[in-house]
Amino acid sequence: MIGLFGGSFNPIHIGHLRIAEDIRERFNLSKIIFIPAYQSPLKDKYKIKAEDRLTMLKLSIKPNPNFDMDDIEIKKGGKSFTIDTILKYKKRLGYNPIFIVGSDAFLTLDRWKEPLKLLNNTNFIVVCRDKDTPSIVADYLKSKFNRKISVSNIIEPYKVNVYLFKGRRLDISATEIRNRIKEGKSITYLVLPEVENYIKENNLYKG
Repeated sequence: MIGLFGGSFNPIHIGHLRIAEDIRERFNLSKIIFIPAYQSPLKDKYKIKAEDRLTMLKLSIKPNPNFDMDDIEIKKGGKSFTIDTILKYKKRLGYNPIFIVGSDAFLTLDRWKEPLKLLNNTNFIVVCRDKDTPSIVADYLKSKFNRKISVSNIIEPYKVNVYLFKGRRLDISATEIRNRIKEGKSITYLVLPEVENYIKENNLYKG
């Protein structure tokens, strides 16, 4: 089974990479496919080109043979809706896709396009971040959709469940990285060296 990891990746950082590797091992996935959004409907318009985010993603996953990427949403353009990508992958794979998402994003699921359809066609792995405890995520899922969290580490691809992942604490965010660049501060050890060099060479996130 493969896992789909969607997001802005603006820019991709060490936290994204380590979490993806931890999830791959925990849930015994053969591969993690990173899917960068062209434009998230719930976020402000990105200030750098999609091609730059895509290039930084390629540089980051290159050393790991268990990582891959799909520019399906970049090629499509416009607003990126997860349900569209999920249904395409379900047809391709023949089972309900596994989608990795941070708890901060998952807790806005009721604002996504066709959230019930998503829950009926997706195995979500929710990465609990910061103050978003497993109980908060479970309460949200119960109150908004009358669904329960699965306590298993074994994903059943022909069923649909929401699984929680409480991994190592890596207090890194793309917002922090962008702000540090604007302030002229170092981002060394927050992103891979190749990404740091690309950002500097292309003068990204300065404005």
